[in-house]
Amino acid sequence: MTDTSGITVLTLKPSLDLTAIEDLLRDLKKARNTAVVIEAGEVSRVSTIVLQALLSAWVTWKSDGHDFHVASASPSLIEAANLLGLPPDFLKGEGSIQ
Repeated sequence: MTDTSGITVLTLKPSLDLTAIEDLLRDLKKARNTAVVIEAGEVSRVSTIVLQALLSAWVTWKSDGHDFHVASASPSLIEAANLLGLPPDFLKGEGSIQ
């Protein structure tokens, strides 16, 4: 996790299973009230609970008026999000839920 001028960059681990959720939630709590960029290009495996946590954070940041951007989502992450029917804008940066 890096914080630069009110922007927090979180780099996701390649394997986002149940063991990764605690670290992710801790980092998201620390990043609250900043703009967040999630670097997700190396994700090769992702669990549903991690996707739910990311989606919840995305919605929370948007409702707080802060940017939450998933950058360079890996094909594995995109496929998992699509299978779960997550909003198309979720992995495309600055989108909104409609």
